[in-house]
Amino acid sequence: MAGRRKAHRASEESKQAILEAVLSRAVEAGYEGTTMADVARASGLPIGSVYWHFQNKEQLFVELLEYSFEVWKRANADFGGMRDLLRRTIGESAAASASLAEPAAAFWSIGLVFAFERRLEDNLARQRYLAIREEMFQFVTSRLRAAYPKVPEDVAAALAHDLAVMGRALTDGFRVAAAAGDDTDFARYAELAADALESLVATRLKEYAHA
Repeated sequence: MAGRRKAHRASEESKQAILEAVLSRAVEAGYEGTTMADVARASGLPIGSVYWHFQNKEQLFVELLEYSFEVWKRANADFGGMRDLLRRTIGESAAASASLAEPAAAFWSIGLVFAFERRLEDNLARQRYLAIREEMFQFVTSRLRAAYPKVPEDVAAALAHDLAVMGRALTDGFRVAAAAGDDTDFARYAELAADALESLVATRLKEYAHA
C-alpha cells in the first residue's frame, strides 16, 4: 500500500513537472506550434512518459488550462475590489510579456489562441478555456456584487455584471498589447482603468439614489 502511494505521488509530481515545464513553450508557440516532442524536451522526460500522463496534445492543453486556472484562483481569492482586481489582472499582462512561465498570466496568453482560432471550435481545450472563462466571470461578478451590500439586489447585480464585462474587456485588450510587444506602462493603465470604472460606479449609484 505504501509503495502504491509513493508511486502515485511520484507520478503526480512528474505530471506537475511536465505542466510547469511546458508553460513557456505553450505561450510562445501556441496550440498548433506545440508538439508532444516539444513537451518531452521541455520537461526532460522521455516522450513515452509524456504520453503516459497525457493521451494527446488536446488533453495536455486542457490540463494546462486547469492548472493555470487553479493558480489564478489562489492568486485572486482575496482581491479587495475592482481597483485591486484590475491592478492584478492588467499587471499580469506585464508578467505575460516579461515571463512566459507565470501560470496566472499564461492562462490568458494561451487563451487568446483559443479565443481567436475558430477552426479549433470542436477542440476540447478550447471548450474548457471558454468554460473556465465563464467561471472566472461568475467568480468576479459574485465578489463585486458583495461590495455593494446596501444597494438593492437587482441594482447590485446589474452593476457587478457591467463592471465584470468592462474589466474583462480591458484585461483582454491589455493581453493583446502585451502579446504584440507594445511598450506599455501596465501599472499606470491599471490605475486609469480603475479610475474610469469607479467613475461608472459613482454615476450609477447616483442615478439609483435619485430614482
